[in-house]
Amino acid sequence: MDRIKENVEYPLFMGVDVGTTNVRSILFDMSGRVIVDSFRGVRILRPEPGAAEEEPEDLWRATLETMKESLKKSGFKAEDVAAIGFSAQMHGVMMLSREGKPLTRLLTWLDLRAAEQSDELSRIIGSYELYRRTGGPPLFIYPLAKILWFKENMPKKFEECDKMLSAKDYVMYRMFGEPMIDRSVASGSQLLNINRLEWDDEALKAVGIGEERLPRLMDELEVAGDLPNNVAEQTGLRKGTSIIIGASDAALSNIGLGAVEEGVAAVNLGSSGAIRVLSDKPILDRSEKARLFCYYATEKRWLPSGAINNAGIILRWFRNTFGMEEVKEAEKLGVDPYDLLTQKAAEVKPGSEGLVMVPFMAGERFPVRDPKARGVIFGLTLSHGKPHFIRAIMESVIYTLRWIMEIMKDQGVQIQQVRIGGGGARSPLWRQITADILGKKVAHTRVEEASALGAALLAAVKGGFYSSLQEASRKMVNVISIHYPDMNNHEGYSSLFRLYKDLYSSLGRLYKSLGQIERKRERS
Repeated sequence: MDRIKENVEYPLFMGVDVGTTNVRSILFDMSGRVIVDSFRGVRILRPEPGAAEEEPEDLWRATLETMKESLKKSGFKAEDVAAIGFSAQMHGVMMLSREGKPLTRLLTWLDLRAAEQSDELSRIIGSYELYRRTGGPPLFIYPLAKILWFKENMPKKFEECDKMLSAKDYVMYRMFGEPMIDRSVASGSQLLNINRLEWDDEALKAVGIGEERLPRLMDELEVAGDLPNNVAEQTGLRKGTSIIIGASDAALSNIGLGAVEEGVAAVNLGSSGAIRVLSDKPILDRSEKARLFCYYATEKRWLPSGAINNAGIILRWFRNTFGMEEVKEAEKLGVDPYDLLTQKAAEVKPGSEGLVMVPFMAGERFPVRDPKARGVIFGLTLSHGKPHFIRAIMESVIYTLRWIMEIMKDQGVQIQQVRIGGGGARSPLWRQITADILGKKVAHTRVEEASALGAALLAAVKGGFYSSLQEASRKMVNVISIHYPDMNNHEGYSSLFRLYKDLYSSLGRLYKSLGQIERKRERS
């Protein structure tokens, strides 16, 4: 415990991330160093096909437990924690009764059941008009469609509902007894007008609710309240500690990676992937394809972005299906099996000797919205082996992100460099592939849980310890490695990238045929 306290820069800040699969509370010092990381898994409940729900009380319990554990394990005093900031998952919604009790579980962004309602809303408002107003393309993930699903499938509870809340809204409600939401999380609901940053009247009209059934809108750097006595007793934290309402995990990931300046993008390589930039104005896809989404971040900065279904999840599938030899070897050596897989991939030249993958094994949402899309390996010869497949998978993920980056460029977004995070960023090879395919400098930072660090940065700025997010980022976000693009590799990858896009275009008719075959099989 004494070692934890060595070289600590006081005061401390806690970042709490209310995520989809877990809740984390991380204690940071003024330099951005992680003191203690505490987390709890959260169950995803699937009571029927397409459902993906969470118990609101599980989120609240995990928040209290991790806040308490983080402080206790650190050995620091409650008085050492100057402020606490919150980050949270987006796109979830639940109904709360007039008595303050959950009428439903939280429907997470993984819940598929509002697809028909999303289509219905596109017909009512117009898909591009809804996109233009809210920054959200026509997708079933949004609370707007889920609210309509509640109305059509749970009419009695819908009538009894007093407030519609997201995950963090419920945590704030349990803490302070008042429904409140930051504009960053609200912008991921398809209920907020992305230009005015107020609830959108057309969206509300379409689902038949008024503003009174939504939480109070707040700015991300606002103090939600001072830690009440009952929560202080349950966590060991100091009564009266400032709680900063915070922002979405997407916005805070950019901030926690240090992608806060113009021309700096954040790339996330988790199970899914994303590329995001901060902008001083909302930026939408000018074509009616709506190939980007645009949410709000904080301090009059917006977040034009693209997110993909298929990133680390594809490498995990390969590991589980074809990599058991490496899994067993890793157990013997006490290393991560992904390290052994990527070592094999590093033996192969850039471009995987002509092996190209279309990685859409889980369908895709950006830069194409195609649930019928499937994975395809192209160019396979007898000279290709397991290492080629691994590298082709890694390259294909970055091809998809490059596609989104080029769409951003078409809308006037200039990207000069990249900050990279997520589990996939642990791989030096994947970082270099990212630099070579995108043709950009790629910087890797010390803290993996960037959203929690972003929340702590907000707390530090609001507390007056730093004058701005930019200053806090320079002091608290630490770059540990930089990868520069090999422009010879970039040129070769550019040719393969064009082939990759052509491949997808050529597969459209075949995807439709495969879908028809699958539907016939399901009916038989």
